[in-house]
Amino acid sequence: MDIFPDTFQAVASEIKRKWKEFEEDESFYTMFMGFIHAVDWKEPWIILTLVLVASCFMIAITTRKRTDIQGLLFTICMAIVFMGERLNALGHRHWEKFSTQDYFDPRGVFFSAVLAGPLLLVLLILLINYLITCSSLLVEMKRKQLILEARRRAKEDKANEGESPVLEPKKEK
Repeated sequence: MDIFPDTFQAVASEIKRKWKEFEEDESFYTMFMGFIHAVDWKEPWIILTLVLVASCFMIAITTRKRTDIQGLLFTICMAIVFMGERLNALGHRHWEKFSTQDYFDPRGVFFSAVLAGPLLLVLLILLINYLITCSSLLVEMKRKQLILEARRRAKEDKANEGESPVLEPKKEK
């Protein structure tokens, strides 16, 4: 049983060491602001990308009751996120045709931050809405089932009203 405290101590010291390394590195705020200032937000394709993401958010929120539209939006967003690596590589190869600088690094940080990350949030919203819709449909179906069972029991009780509740023994011949 001595192995567990030693393992716990090793994990705790590793977490402390990593935390100190993290604190010594640039802060998240500094990196975030560097990213914001490095991007030319006035480029038409970046504006179009942001409008696309904002439109997906609006469609996801305004079509809560339309599962067909939400299913289509879910499929489109998933396809874009799924093809993210290929789209990033394509952007890296042809960035001169539509951009002033190459935002498409091999790790896909820009693509993930500007397009894939927000689309994953849209997908999360859609998934939560699907769960809410499924749970409300489940409650509705259970209510209908209980109503049908109550009606069936009422019919059986009405049909059995004339019969005697006590069973009479069979007469032998």
